[in-house]
Amino acid sequence: MLKLKTSQAISPQKTRWLLTLPSFAAALFTLVLAAFLIMTTYTERSTLNTSMEQDLLWQKQALKIRVDNITHQLRTVAASMSTDGLGSAEFTARTFSLMQDSPEIISLEYLDETGQERWHTPNTRVAGQPDLRNPQLIALRDSILDSELESSFSKLIMDRPDAPIMALAVPIKLNYNGRHVLIAQVNLRTLLQQQVPWWIAQRYQISLWENERLIAGKFERSHDAGKLNQSINLDWPPNTLTLTAHIYEQKRNNWQTALTIVVAGLSLLMLGSTWALRRHINERQKAESQLRQEQALRESMENSLVTGIRAMDLEGRLFYVNRAFCEMVGCTQEQLLGASHPMPYWPPEESEQCMAIYRAILNGRADSTGYQMRFMRSNGERFDVRLYAAKLIDGDGVHTGWISAIYDITELQREREALQASHERFVAVLNGLDAAVSVSDANTGELLLSNRHFDSAFNIPDRHGRYCNIPFVHRNKGAPVDSEWFDDFHQHWYQVKSRSSVWVDGSEVWLEIATDITMLKNAQERERQQKEQLQQTTRLISMGEMASSLAHELNQPLAAIASYATGCRNVLAQTEPNIAQLDQAIEKMAAQAKRAGQIIRGIREFVQRRAPHRKRCEIADLLETVQTLLNAEVKKSQVKLTVSDVSELPPIYADAVMLEQVIFNLMKNAIEAMADTPVSQRTLDVNVRREHDMLAVTIADRGTGINPEQMEQLFKPFYTTKGSGMGMGLNICRSIIEHHHGRLWVEANPQGGSCFNFTLPLSLESEAYEP
Repeated sequence: MLKLKTSQAISPQKTRWLLTLPSFAAALFTLVLAAFLIMTTYTERSTLNTSMEQDLLWQKQALKIRVDNITHQLRTVAASMSTDGLGSAEFTARTFSLMQDSPEIISLEYLDETGQERWHTPNTRVAGQPDLRNPQLIALRDSILDSELESSFSKLIMDRPDAPIMALAVPIKLNYNGRHVLIAQVNLRTLLQQQVPWWIAQRYQISLWENERLIAGKFERSHDAGKLNQSINLDWPPNTLTLTAHIYEQKRNNWQTALTIVVAGLSLLMLGSTWALRRHINERQKAESQLRQEQALRESMENSLVTGIRAMDLEGRLFYVNRAFCEMVGCTQEQLLGASHPMPYWPPEESEQCMAIYRAILNGRADSTGYQMRFMRSNGERFDVRLYAAKLIDGDGVHTGWISAIYDITELQREREALQASHERFVAVLNGLDAAVSVSDANTGELLLSNRHFDSAFNIPDRHGRYCNIPFVHRNKGAPVDSEWFDDFHQHWYQVKSRSSVWVDGSEVWLEIATDITMLKNAQERERQQKEQLQQTTRLISMGEMASSLAHELNQPLAAIASYATGCRNVLAQTEPNIAQLDQAIEKMAAQAKRAGQIIRGIREFVQRRAPHRKRCEIADLLETVQTLLNAEVKKSQVKLTVSDVSELPPIYADAVMLEQVIFNLMKNAIEAMADTPVSQRTLDVNVRREHDMLAVTIADRGTGINPEQMEQLFKPFYTTKGSGMGMGLNICRSIIEHHHGRLWVEANPQGGSCFNFTLPLSLESEAYEP
């Protein structure tokens, strides 16, 4: 209890001063309240300005990151185009992914060094979309072609007020030092709509300006923009763009206004009532009122605490416990007050530890970091606590005992144990992986974590100090890195996945997962060798099947040579030989010998096993070689062969023997498919044409055709529709075409039979594919 000491007699002047003091305090409170409200308003406005500036900086960074990401993807597409060409699957996949994931990009255009458009997507332009004759696009194209810039922006294009366009260009560096251009047109309105998150749009009206001209904006139509705004410049030269944020007009909170008025009224009322009642209040009543309020406040605070509080005198007897401590141990205040050692909440098995802590506190040797103990509830349940003890000093500064704060840490202890178990499970899972996993500091390269497979693969001892982890591959902070790495020391191949991450202490780290793919690499090499052997075997089988027909084909030039030789002998036997006639016969003999040599050379090159060799090939020569090989088969099967005119077609750069094998196999299959077709309908049409930048070949027969179920399985290895065959011919043909970045497929012939089609890229780069 608090003791209030008052003098028996107070002078009237001092009494008036004491009675005036509450009124003065009330007036001062009113002034402080008014100053507080003004300061709160100013602070709130300053906080809004700071928050708006930070949000605007974040939004600028988000737009910059998005534009940088688009630039990076365009460079990746340009690299794919310079390496694989327009027709590669890699290029198609990247452009499709770029257009699908970037709705702000309305078109992609590919220009050569002369400024001519060679490819664009989508195929049709939207209404109002600028074309290549736009001055800004022409200037952008010239800046890229005439400089070494890695990327460049165009000036803003405002052909349509609702579609502001900014073009982004990156160069395409070709192997022969040429520079082409890839241009992406970006709709700034769509970019703003996509990159402004909902939480910013809910707070501000975001708009994009160019020299006080509104370009685009995103805002809630149900809110009005306020006067408070912030602006920031965007670094997209040559454009001078400004990103502006207007905070929405805040609706005045009626209850805050009412509360302010009430508080002001109450303050005035307090002044008046204090002044009016000062003659009716005496010092004792005021002291008793203060004492009751203070006592009630203390009891309320102590009873509202979840922390247990106990107080002991100097002999160690309890003289105070709060409600939380009673509920913690399950005893009433009557059962605990006056208790001494051993306490009723000490477990018997922990009595020695509890007694040691109890004596340390009484002797003044309490640990400032506290004690972890185990207590017992009245029902026998044990629970863990953390106890902090301190001296109890009264109002006169006298040490009267000890006060302790007790926290129930049972749940915290369980969480720690669960966390430890989770960590052990994580380590067990990590050590059970077949991949080598490591985590290293991004700045120092120190190895922070590694699993058992990593330590065994790279000979790191179980107990090691600080290690510097050398990265497997070049790291890229902008995007994850997936690549392959060869260990020269152990002669192993690894597939490495490298990711940038954040460690538990907030530092930047690199996570690397290396999976041993040596067996997979060996299997791929064996598969490649087997495919080469199968191609060789297929050619030998094909040549064996047509050996008899080729014998007949060779007999013709040989018989002609014999006939011409006999004629020459007869001419020479004459008294006056006809030299002109003799020269004509010898010339024809040479022509027939050359024809026979071409047949033999074509067979030798066809069956010769060697590595792919790309060079300039004339399409007419390829077709002539295949026709020579199949001439006897065509005559024997009574097939009418029709080949389209190819004299106007440009050359291609490919392996001639491989392409001859593809055409040979497809034409031979077509001839065999018409074995049951009436002779009058046995037609084989070979149509070779140019489609944009591709060479398209169609081989159509009038055979029995292929049903849909067989079409799905036709190109799989070891699948065949013939009575005898290996089922590898069409699979090898598709592999050869895909190796040349082309495509092979089959369709039904509307006139009956089947149409086998394949396409190959037409390249004008004479040195692009030469070894």
